[in-house]
Amino acid sequence: MTALTTTHGRPIAVIGAGPSGLATCKNLRNAGLAFECFDAASTVGGIWNVEAERSGGYRSLHTNTSTGKMMLSEFPFPEGTPDFPDHSEMLRYFEAYTEHFGLADAIRLETAVDAANPTDDGGWRLRFADGSEREFAACVVATGQYGTPRMPEPAPEGSFSGEQIHAFDYLDAQTPIDCTGKRVVVVGLGSSAAEIATELGGGREGPTLASEVILSARSGRYIVPKRINGKPLDDNSPHPTAPLPKTVRWVPEAVQVKLMQSFINKVFGGMAADVGDPAKWNLPSPRFPAYEERPTISDGFISALDAGRVQGRPGIAGFAGNTVRFSDDTAFEADLVIWGTGYHLAFPFLSRDVLGCDAPDLALYRRIVHPTQRNLYFIGFTRVLCSLWPVSEVQAVWLSHLLRGDFELPPPARQAKDTIAVAQALPVFCNLHAAQLRADFE
Repeated sequence: MTALTTTHGRPIAVIGAGPSGLATCKNLRNAGLAFECFDAASTVGGIWNVEAERSGGYRSLHTNTSTGKMMLSEFPFPEGTPDFPDHSEMLRYFEAYTEHFGLADAIRLETAVDAANPTDDGGWRLRFADGSEREFAACVVATGQYGTPRMPEPAPEGSFSGEQIHAFDYLDAQTPIDCTGKRVVVVGLGSSAAEIATELGGGREGPTLASEVILSARSGRYIVPKRINGKPLDDNSPHPTAPLPKTVRWVPEAVQVKLMQSFINKVFGGMAADVGDPAKWNLPSPRFPAYEERPTISDGFISALDAGRVQGRPGIAGFAGNTVRFSDDTAFEADLVIWGTGYHLAFPFLSRDVLGCDAPDLALYRRIVHPTQRNLYFIGFTRVLCSLWPVSEVQAVWLSHLLRGDFELPPPARQAKDTIAVAQALPVFCNLHAAQLRADFE
């Protein structure tokens, strides 16, 4: 018996038509479950439609995992697709995925969800931006992790008199601010910050766009290139959903985790050792095992640092006018600060009372199921070291089996005990996570 038996045949609501939402739609359809999907944007694809309002993508955006390791099941990339496609190729991929699996008839674009609330019989009532309301059997949230920019906390002392934007609002070197000839500080050491700094510094070997580019980071990251010996970084890795090797499959789960940790440390740690300690570029060194954080993967970033087109500095200590003061007591006169400081987990359509906590503190059973709100599920809110989309797809398969009644959830007390704070937990080992989910329904 599933939780859907009391909801009078209403469809399931899927909020978000990005990669995770599309994978959810496809697997709900495979399971014979009726659904409707809603997205405020004018196209599917989420962040990959960089021209969409509130996309958060930028025009030089490429993937940092290769096509072979991020493809969704039953839908390989077209022959001739580059190893690391750009945003336009990714958007075409997700549009083609939508067409191939016949999902468009159930996707409502330009339809923003303003609020989602539970009904007394276990369903969900959605209110849309036009004021209309409808009821559904369940609510599946697949809106992505990159919609609410995060600023550093605590904020640096003082105030900056120059221009400031978050990387979320950066589209290219001229939009929304013309960076040509300006002195720019990019804050952060994730892949987006690294790629924006590299672009402003002239890419691999092009002309410098900004007059000077400083990349400031207060915490270290492992920095690795996209390619090793001409091949994608992940070329020898299994697809995130591939079965565990037989040598791993039959050992206890705790031992599997230790083996995965050792493997990641060896692989990423070895690559980072080949690149060198970030301290040589005046950036902080990572002080954590490689499996605790996704590395910074950026084409051209290392060569830009080596050539001095991007200069490293530690974290910002404070501002005074247009002077940026760093924690090593050096200073820089800047025209623009771009905050590449990441994103908060946020669900604007779910009130705190409904969610039961602040969004960044959300804890889920199996990283999918809300432990107290009946028929509320989340797909794609998992920190990963691999490509997220195949992981989202396995989560969607798991959810489809659950909603179809192929297995039952444990009692609520057990679910609550086994919840994981998704935004705060360590990244999953993707193949192990996939195996754990499959074990529930296979």
